[in-house]
Amino acid sequence: MLGWMKKNNFDDAMSEDNGVMEGLLITGQSGFIGDTHVASNLGWRAVEELSVGDKVLTFDHGMQTITDIQRQSQVAYGHKLPKAQLPLMVPRGALNNRREMWLMPDQGLMVESESTQDSLGDPFAIIPATALQGFRGIERADPGERLDVTILAFAQDEVVYVEGGMLAHCPKPHYILSDDIKTSQSLYEVMNSPSAEFLVECLARQDDSADAFTCDPEELALVTERRERPAVA
Repeated sequence: MLGWMKKNNFDDAMSEDNGVMEGLLITGQSGFIGDTHVASNLGWRAVEELSVGDKVLTFDHGMQTITDIQRQSQVAYGHKLPKAQLPLMVPRGALNNRREMWLMPDQGLMVESESTQDSLGDPFAIIPATALQGFRGIERADPGERLDVTILAFAQDEVVYVEGGMLAHCPKPHYILSDDIKTSQSLYEVMNSPSAEFLVECLARQDDSADAFTCDPEELALVTERRERPAVA
């Protein structure tokens, strides 16, 4: 969220912060932009309607409880963000999404690819959304005068289902005073930009490239328990 908080670009007078994440650190420009729908125990719900204590369907651990939520509403007053800080607009169907949606630049997305299976021993990898620029019509765009962002947190790193089956990474927040961020273990490792961009280039050559970012709807309906992940050598 660092890029959105610069005073010369945005005024946070209308920001909403639940305060539940006091002492926690989330880095980067991640989170879900308003009206993104997430699979929960109550069905598909807009992210702004979720509360601490609600259960969300995760890729590896079935239904998991939201432990913290951070919300920020930023309002622009005639200023324009640098292009590198703009969110990405995903056209309807680009990633098998049911409607047009927005992604924050550093929002992690899970990709399934034979290339990652060969190199990492696991067919699933997390890439930052910014690596998708130019892929199937996905481009940075001006979101308008108001930007509402919600960050969901769980007891551990999770990947959740959004907008019909896309897989989005929700990293566990770090305690500023007690966690060593450099050495903290994570279930998911986000690929660096060059590797992620190369992977997206490989996917762009495939006719079914959009399927690499989504879960089959029939499979999604059956996911209730912990998923067995391939062993990593």
